[in-house]
Formats: sequence, structure tokens, C-alpha cells
Amino acid sequence: MTTSSLNPFFIKALESISSKILIADKDLKVIYLNKSAEDFLNTTLEESENQETSKIFTEKPKNDLELKELFENKGHLKRHITTLFLKNNLKKKASFLANFFETEKREKYIIFEFFNADKSALEAKRERRFKGDVITNAFSKVLAHEIKNPLSGIKGSAQLLLNKIEDPDSEEFLNIILRETNRITKIIDQISKKNFQLNQKFLNIHSVLEKIPAFVNSLDRSNISVERDYDPSIPLINADDNLLTQVFYNLARNSIEAIESAKKGTKLIIRTRIIYETFINKTFHKSACLIEINDNGPGIPEDLIDSIFFPLVSTKKITSGLGLAISRGIITQHNGEIDCVSDKKGTTFSIILPIEERSDLLKEEINA
Repeated sequence: MTTSSLNPFFIKALESISSKILIADKDLKVIYLNKSAEDFLNTTLEESENQETSKIFTEKPKNDLELKELFENKGHLKRHITTLFLKNNLKKKASFLANFFETEKREKYIIFEFFNADKSALEAKRERRFKGDVITNAFSKVLAHEIKNPLSGIKGSAQLLLNKIEDPDSEEFLNIILRETNRITKIIDQISKKNFQLNQKFLNIHSVLEKIPAFVNSLDRSNISVERDYDPSIPLINADDNLLTQVFYNLARNSIEAIESAKKGTKLIIRTRIIYETFINKTFHKSACLIEINDNGPGIPEDLIDSIFFPLVSTKKITSGLGLAISRGIITQHNGEIDCVSDKKGTTFSIILPIEERSDLLKEEINA
């Protein structure tokens, strides 16, 4: 199918809108793009027609396999702030949505819609995040104070009893109480001060992510599948294995609980990519590791999406408790960012962690 065979009214309508639209056939060859998409992708319809989409725009690594899967599952693919590589070595920060479409004649297509990485929107989002962090910090300190007061009473009483009794079994139980109250106090201090003790080492991020399927199985959720889409070119990153595992468990648990409560959704998709020339917390990095945990559940209400990382946020579709607030603290301490996008088709949690330049060298040394 070519542009000439498309309905003239259809073409005229697409040319009149500001949305950036590209249509590809089942072989991922371009059959049409409107004027807005031409300007955005630095090409023309004449140059692009019958060319593979990867010749017009691509990501690193290439996304051809993901796009071809859309024809099989009749689904959609969403990218939130990615780097598009265009002709003439141009690069552009953008988001895009790829939707499967089938005509009455059973002709199959993918319709791409591209979005600018709006700087003002990003700044507004950072401002909301900053305000949210202020609220979270204040709440965490009050919560820590309220919990530590009774803990101090428990600890003091246990110490007094320990000095008065002579029964070895009772002493053992009291020592357990003292040890556990100290441990809880330490955890509360870490949460309230966002000062998690990092035991960092260079690691393969996929070895950490591979714990998620076993975790899902341990929750006895046989109806939920876990799919992997890994970028094998990601070098080692400097991180705390145990704390990142806690973050990934929190995100997976939230997705599963949302799916179960709404009785909608059947899978989690774990995806990794390298992104280039990006800012993390206003600091420029040549490269970073992007980790996405996506579900096809009910989504998060729009009026709550900016507050889900606050402590004790809870709705019928998400019950984060302290999990997401703690997760943000852990990722922030790794000099990374965590974000969330959601609609009625599902939710995607995105984590960006910096890749230290020397980690490439370390990977080469280990593989040598």
C-alpha cells in the first residue's frame, strides 16, 4: 500500500492537524507521514515512502523486534522521553506512541504519534517533584518522631527488665527485643533522613532484575506472566544490589496488587536500555541505564500520578504505603531518578541510573 492509495479525505485531515503522524505497514515500511512529522523527523514523504522505519528514526538498540511484536499481540508501544536517532547524525529527545491498527480488509498497520520533549512541561514536573519531596520529608520526620517515641519506651523497659531478671531464657527474649528495636530505629532514621547506607559495587543490572520473576512466583500469581526485554550492551553499573532489589520488589508488588484488585491485566514487562546525553537531577551524563517495569493493568488515576511517591498514598488501584517513597529515596541516593507514566492501558515505572565511565573499562577487564 502507498500514499496514493490512501483515502484523500483521510490524507487531508492528517495534513491539517499539528499531531506528528507516521504510518507503517506490516513490513515496517513507511507508507505515509504528515507535514508535522516531516518537520519533526527531518525528512520528507518522498524520501521516506517505502523505506523501513529504522531508516527514518531509530533508538539504540533498535526497536524493530518490539514493533513487529505489535502485529502479533495487537497492542501498543509507548516511549517516554527517549533519544531518537535521525538522518544526518541528528538526535532528538522525544516521546512516541505506536498503536496497532487493522482495517476492515484485514490490512495491518502501525500508527506512530510523536511528541516533543517539552522543556516547560519537564520543568513543571521537576517543580511538582520538588514540592512532593518537601512534603515527603516533613511527613517522614513527623512519622519517625511518632514511631520512635514508643520504641524508646519499649527499649527502656526491656533494659530495666534485663537488669532485674536472672532467667537465661527471658534474657534471650529481652535481648531480641533490644536488638530489633535498635534495627527498627535505624531503618526509621534512614527513611526520615533519606540516608540509606549504600554497599555499592559494579554489577550487571540484569542479574538484579532476574530476581523479579521468582518474586512474582513466590506471591502465587500464576495468572501474571513476566516478560523480559533486555539490552545486553548495558555496561556494569555502580549500585547496591540489596537496595535495588527492594526497589524492584516494591514496583512489582504495586503492579501485581493493582492488577489483582481491578481484575484487569496479565503481565509485567521488564525493559532495559542505554540512553545517551541525558540529564539526571539536573546533572548531565553521557550515558545512563534506563529500567522500565510496565504492566497492562488498570492504570493510576490522573489526579494521583504526581503524588504516588508520597508516603501512604492509597486508592483502589494503588496502595503504596511507604514502599514508593522509600524506593524514591533509594534511587535518589544512587544519583538516579524514578518516574511513572500511566493511562487506562497500563502503568510504566521508569528508573534512570547513571553509568560511570570507568564501568565500561571494568566490564572489559572482567570479560578479558
